[in-house]
Amino acid sequence: MTTPSSDNARIDQMLKDGKITEQEAHRLRDSLRAQQARDEFFTKPIAERTNSSRRRLVLLFIFCGAFFVTGLVGGRLWLQQPHTAAATPQAAPGPASASGNRAIDLQALDQERSKTMGNARTFSTSIFVIVIAGVVGIAILLVYNGLVDAREKVNAGWAQVENQYQRRLDLVPVLIDGVKTYMEHERETLTALTEARANALGATGAFAGQPPQTSEQLRALEASQGEVKSALARLFAVVENYPDLKASQNFLTLQDQIEGTENRIAVERRNYNEFSRRYNAKTLKFPSNVVADVLGFEAKPYFQAESAAVEGLSDPFGRKNK
Repeated sequence: MTTPSSDNARIDQMLKDGKITEQEAHRLRDSLRAQQARDEFFTKPIAERTNSSRRRLVLLFIFCGAFFVTGLVGGRLWLQQPHTAAATPQAAPGPASASGNRAIDLQALDQERSKTMGNARTFSTSIFVIVIAGVVGIAILLVYNGLVDAREKVNAGWAQVENQYQRRLDLVPVLIDGVKTYMEHERETLTALTEARANALGATGAFAGQPPQTSEQLRALEASQGEVKSALARLFAVVENYPDLKASQNFLTLQDQIEGTENRIAVERRNYNEFSRRYNAKTLKFPSNVVADVLGFEAKPYFQAESAAVEGLSDPFGRKNK
């Protein structure tokens, strides 16, 4: 890459050798300076050029806004001024003064001044109302967006609860397949677990991925999930009577996975309750409660404290406390 000094030297040498004229040398030097300026611009850091452009754009918007407002106010006031001969204060008929002029009608002048001031006040009031309406509109928009964000967090929290419920239900068939060869005489326990799983799948599918809207719906869903947990607890209690099954590595792995799923369910239920609490608080506090009532943001139900799935068991997974 050649430097500007070397290019200038080449131009001087070409001029000295008679290859170009003085005018051509002058044009080449101008082109060289223009190219140098373009190179310097594009070698600047992008952030520097972007910030500079943003500052100019902001200043341009401020100038245009100020010009527009000034022109709007000035034009409105100009249109409200009298522009006819009839509106010009006329001299009232009467005896001439010492200079030969008639006396000015002060009453008409006061009326015209009052009219102009009244129009100016009306225009100022209109601008004030527009500004207030804009502020109120922005406030409503912010409140609405806050409600939407809170509601979406509730939906996301519920999706996590459903994921963990589904994970537990997906482990049930694998568990049944793993224990039925050992527990030939426990068909009733396995059948109860299968039926509980089917009921839970139907109850969960009825919501189509959306959180329950009422406490009754949530309690119905929890009842079906409680049946699954209760059936699992009875199964693990029965496993105590089968030492070979308890020694199976596959069964122990499934037992650990189900236990981990139960812990995750508890965590996700707690998170869902927290999201619901924040969302419900927004629907009750002023002024967001007004927007919530008008636009149909309804409160979400909470998970209640879970009762023991099976009474008389020291551990829901059938493990004896030491």
